[in-house]
Amino acid sequence: MSAATMPITDYAAMMRLITVALRDREWERCPVGREVSRYLRAFRWTSESEHSHRAYESVLGLFALRHSDWDSLEEFCSPTGIEYIREFLDVEWGSAAPATKARQVGIVHSFFKWATRERRISWDPSTTIRAPKTRRRATRQAYDLTVLHRLVSSQDSLRDQCGLELLCRLGLRRNELRLVQIKEIDLVRGYLLVHGKGAKDELVPIPKGMQDSLYLHVQGDGRRPNEYLIYGRERRFEPLTTSGLHNWFKRCVVKAGLPETMTMHEMRHSAADAVHRLRGDVALAQQLMRHESLATTQAYLHPTKRDLADALDALDAVWEGVNR
Repeated sequence: MSAATMPITDYAAMMRLITVALRDREWERCPVGREVSRYLRAFRWTSESEHSHRAYESVLGLFALRHSDWDSLEEFCSPTGIEYIREFLDVEWGSAAPATKARQVGIVHSFFKWATRERRISWDPSTTIRAPKTRRRATRQAYDLTVLHRLVSSQDSLRDQCGLELLCRLGLRRNELRLVQIKEIDLVRGYLLVHGKGAKDELVPIPKGMQDSLYLHVQGDGRRPNEYLIYGRERRFEPLTTSGLHNWFKRCVVKAGLPETMTMHEMRHSAADAVHRLRGDVALAQQLMRHESLATTQAYLHPTKRDLADALDALDAVWEGVNR
């Protein structure tokens, strides 16, 4: 019995079947799945990231599995077909956050738009399906070095201190920290190999003080090359899940007695802002963030009213000098 046709009497068993079916790409064997496969090949050709490709494949592969008994994609080009698309989205993500719903609706839209453009179907049945409105993204902020130092120094574990320093001093992204293995910490040359966004591997310099902390941790805890720096429940050779890393960070924040509203991504903002304040060089902050565009880095810098007042005072001194 396939995952698509199994009666929903044992939800856990059904989910296991679906997981195996997606892994084994069983969805490619049905007519809808073959259209999904054509779309994904075209999608990969557009130079999208591997992460995006996997996300699209998981959603559309599941869509094909759920409609494995359909003879063609054209069957969706009817009022009934539209309702089946809505039902699929509602069953799978009806209780998800608005941002998640919007992302999945966008994937379905992209698939049917491609199918219409390529004349695989006569018209796009997904156009009437609207994504929920999402709240405007919260304004990020950068924290003062005294706050960051408190966050790091409050931790009992040297491992946790090192992980936090990679966030708030080197500006690692959440997933980059999650994937750091001991073998990628080169304390001889003083570099960290970071598996960055878009499958880009880059070397980031490690400051001397951080090198000392990392050395003490690696040697003192007998860490082995293939272990992950941050791990859960002694599973040192497995990376934490995204939610696991989030929970780890929140525990560190609570341990330091800091507001639980602090986020990991704000540590990245703090790192960029600190480098810019020290050297006044946006290009250096750009290198640290590993951004392709300088404009992207500028969004990570957070000048304050005090900064403006100091700049105006300096300009005032120059102004007075001109009048003499």
